[in-house]
Amino acid sequence: MALNYELSPHLVAWELTRACQLHCRHCRARALRHRNPDELTLEEVEGVLDAMSTFDPLPRIIFTGGDPLERDDLSAIIAAAVHRGHAVALAPSVTPRLTRPVLAEWAARGVGAVSLSLDGATPAIHDGFRGVPGTHTRTLEMARGVVEAGMHLQINTTVSAYTAADLVPLGTLVPTLGVSSWELFFIIPTGRAAATAWRGEDQDTVLGWLARYRAEVAFRVTAVGAPQFARYSDPELRPGRPPVMREARGMMFIDHVGDVYPSGYLPLSAGNVRNRPAPALYRESGLFRGLRDNDRLAGRCGHCAWTSVCGGSRARAYAVSGDAWAEDPNCLLPV
Repeated sequence: MALNYELSPHLVAWELTRACQLHCRHCRARALRHRNPDELTLEEVEGVLDAMSTFDPLPRIIFTGGDPLERDDLSAIIAAAVHRGHAVALAPSVTPRLTRPVLAEWAARGVGAVSLSLDGATPAIHDGFRGVPGTHTRTLEMARGVVEAGMHLQINTTVSAYTAADLVPLGTLVPTLGVSSWELFFIIPTGRAAATAWRGEDQDTVLGWLARYRAEVAFRVTAVGAPQFARYSDPELRPGRPPVMREARGMMFIDHVGDVYPSGYLPLSAGNVRNRPAPALYRESGLFRGLRDNDRLAGRCGHCAWTSVCGGSRARAYAVSGDAWAEDPNCLLPV
């Protein structure tokens, strides 16, 4: 049965903290060295999990940050989510806090997947992007540790002007790690990435290459921040074809203080879980309902034959124009 994105998200990304010891060039969260004392408490997190039990089916949860390992109650949070029936994944930063014993503990607690960021095939690219020497070597070590612990490994790669030239060699490295999934995050100019320029011509080239690459590998390959990938990887526009996930449509983001966003890259809040249940914000808020309404899309996105499937990146539209319903400036498809 197809998931009804009007009623339930498929994925909830949950920023447990903004504390992180890395200093990445592209950081959406503008990560901090120390935790914010106003973070949701364990009791509040459990309350949100209880509220989300009205989603049917239950969404997959990715606990992220910052670095979720900066929270000393992370194990209790994982246990609470697994106990309530959620499929749980972790997206930690590769710092000294992440070790093989930690990975083994996560697997024992029921974590099904771990996603690690790898932005280059070489230390020069990856460490330069992440801001800490040695991170590339440690990431490869921890990637193998995830697989050995029996969890699914997802590699996340940020696609930007800084990393794009290394995608082909990275595409050779990724399969050797035993991955279940490779997600390429096309840069959205927000947070520390606000000064990062990424042209539509460049995105078009990478999406074409990625579609050819996906056809040659056995694991899942997808694009985040570039819903246009749907027409590159499967160019036939079929009636009734299900839409890809994008902001507010199958996706929800909860930040460390409880504000709820359509995604981590679109800084428009629908409200806070301390004041209103997360399911109500997803289903009923004007922001979320508006972003799911393709009739509100403007420019080329409003007239495109692919609108019902793709709809463009609302986060990029907002970052560039200040209007979340404007056309996606990186799409080159003529209409």
